[in-house]
Amino acid sequence: MTEPLPPATAFAAAAAAANAVHIRPLVAADAVAYKALRDEALRTAPDAFTSDYASSVGRPAQEYAVRFGPVESGVFFLGAFDAAGQLLGCLGCEREQRAKQRHCATVVGMMVAPTAQRRGIGQQLVAACVQAARNVPGLTQLVLTVTASNTHVVRLYEQAGFTAWGLLPRAVVVDNVAYDKLHMLLVLTPDPFPACRSK
Repeated sequence: MTEPLPPATAFAAAAAAANAVHIRPLVAADAVAYKALRDEALRTAPDAFTSDYASSVGRPAQEYAVRFGPVESGVFFLGAFDAAGQLLGCLGCEREQRAKQRHCATVVGMMVAPTAQRRGIGQQLVAACVQAARNVPGLTQLVLTVTASNTHVVRLYEQAGFTAWGLLPRAVVVDNVAYDKLHMLLVLTPDPFPACRSK
């Protein structure tokens, strides 16, 4: 007969189950949920994005479906879903299309619903995105920009291995307030081009 869990252990197990998410690539059928999440993020955290709510809210949901490619293409979005299938967060990877830059992709669109924040969902999405990117043939580095004053998110990316390489002052202006953007880089493979050196 199985012994019942102590109250503290049972509570911790229940909390872990409540916070559990399923991460998978987004597909065209997720476009409506993605748009709702994106519109809310643009509305509630305008300094975190270069896109703005007013210009995006009227955009049809299906226009976003082109961003939901197969992971192996390097152009994909990952979504974090709860047990009921609700989209709680997402993160995208957009591989460069020009031949000389095909080794590089940009991490974009980190969004977690306000009611689901501070549960480690962003951390899980970043880890899953990096792992997926490592499996894309020929993709050797990821870059991103993040609002420099958003120290919580900066630390999240640093914990995933990203390092800062530059700062763009006054990258976005929201309600007459300027925000700097930090540029970050993660090399996916060790010394991928040993014959090529910066000069």
